[in-house]
Formats: sequence, structure tokens, C-alpha cells
Amino acid sequence: MLIQDKFISTSELQQNVSKTIDRAKLDDIIIIRNNKLEAAIISIEKYNQFLEYMEWKKISDALDNTPMEYISQEEARKVKELLKKSQKEKRFTAEDIEKIAEDGANVDEL
Repeated sequence: MLIQDKFISTSELQQNVSKTIDRAKLDDIIIIRNNKLEAAIISIEKYNQFLEYMEWKKISDALDNTPMEYISQEEARKVKELLKKSQKEKRFTAEDIEKIAEDGANVDEL
């Protein structure tokens, strides 16, 4: 699916709520209102991944503020594994999405 196919208007969403939800199970959908990016619909699986990431981020921030002598080898190993996993996953910022929407930029260019 082309990246532009991920965008739908609020009126299209209102007309096709069930279809849009079914689509969101397979691919992220970005809602546009008045030619502005307003919201995103993601699958529950991605939502849960996001929650896991946020939990990891809290832990990571806490570890950043903890002196190294208080971090066990096991904790350090877990953090390294999480970092490696997150680096492999492609994540888009709001600026990336805006650039794609406005310029039709290629996802691989980001």
C-alpha cells in the first residue's frame, strides 16, 4: 500500500467507520481534517507495542538518572536488548508524516 493510501478525510471516516476499523487492523490510517493531519488509527497490537515502548522509555529515563554502580548486570543486559529491538523498528515522527503528506516524500528517504 502506498503511503498516500494511509490518509483519509474525516468525512470518509464517518461514511466508512467499520471498513476503516478493518483497514486499521492491517495498516495505520491517518485522519485529515481541513487539509491538516489530525489523528491516527492504529491496530490494538501496535497500541500495545506503543504502551510497552512508553514503559521502556520510563525505565530508560530512570536508568539515565541512576549512577552505574546501582545498576545490576541483568538490568543492563535487558536495557541493551530493548535498545537493539527498538533500533530495528522504523518509527516516524510527526515531522516525517507531515513531509510525506505535503511533499509525497518516499518513506525510505526519511
